[in-house]
Amino acid sequence: MGVSGRGIYSSKRWERARFLAKRRDGFRCASCGSRERLEVHHLQRVRDRPDLAFELANLRTLCRDCHEVETNRELGRAPDAAQTAWRHAVAELAWPKERNQ
Repeated sequence: MGVSGRGIYSSKRWERARFLAKRRDGFRCASCGSRERLEVHHLQRVRDRPDLAFELANLRTLCRDCHEVETNRELGRAPDAAQTAWRHAVAELAWPKERNQ
């Protein structure tokens, strides 16, 4: 049965789960190590496994770019290398490396 994430993502329980996942992952992207623009990714989608929506073992902290790549991979969409490169270049200008360390 499909479930909308809208109710989940606006709940206090999700806010807490997000914080716990970010804290567990050291407030860094689990993929690239960035500390900027962090999001929390469900390893098993809420639509498929709503029972795991708040389970810490099903959550992974990712930066916005890595989250997009992972989501596109899961959905079978090829990553747009030019768009990803552009995003990284803009992020580098906005948040220089010395802030990430």
